[in-house]
Amino acid sequence: MDWVLDHLQLIIAIAGSIAWWLSKNRKGAGEEEASTPEATFDDPELAERTRKIREEIQRKIAERGRGYANEQPVRPQVESDEPPPVIREVVVTQGTPVRRASTVHYEAQRQAEILEEQAALAEKLAEAQMMKTAALKRAQYEAATADHASDARALSRSTVLDDLREPAALRRAFILREVLGPPVALR
Repeated sequence: MDWVLDHLQLIIAIAGSIAWWLSKNRKGAGEEEASTPEATFDDPELAERTRKIREEIQRKIAERGRGYANEQPVRPQVESDEPPPVIREVVVTQGTPVRRASTVHYEAQRQAEILEEQAALAEKLAEAQMMKTAALKRAQYEAATADHASDARALSRSTVLDDLREPAALRRAFILREVLGPPVALR
C-alpha cells in the first residue's frame, strides 16, 4: 500500500496511456468500418467517379485536420495572347503554435502597459527639458546681472571707503546709523 502511495504519479501516467491506447483502437476500428463503401454500382464509370470523389473529400478532410492546404487550386487553362500571370506558391506549415485567447489578451495588456509607461517617460523627458532650458535661461540672466552687480559693488565699496576716510563723512555715517538703525534698547 505504501508503494502505491509513493508511486501514485507513475500509476496515473500508466493508466492514462492505457486509456489513450484503448480509445485510439476504438476510433481506428470505427474509421475502418466507415471507410467501406456502402453501395455497389452496376455501372463501372459511376463507381470510379464516386471513388474519386470520396478520395478527394477524404484528402480535403485530412488537409483541414492538419490545418493547411498543400496544393494550390488548379485553374483551368485559357488560351490567350497575354502571358500567364505569375503565381507564387505559399506553403503554410504548422510550426507556429496556436495561441490561446488568454495569451493574446495577456500580450495585448502587456503592450498597453508598455505604451503607458513610455508615454509617462516621454512626459517626464519633456518636463526635464523644459526645466533644463529654464535653468539655462536663469543662469544666463544671473551671469549677466552678476557682472553688473559686481561692478556696482566694487564701485559702491570704493566710494564708501573713500567717504569714511574723511572725518565729516564718518561723523555723518555714525549719526545716520543711530537715527536709521534699531534703538539702543533693542540692540
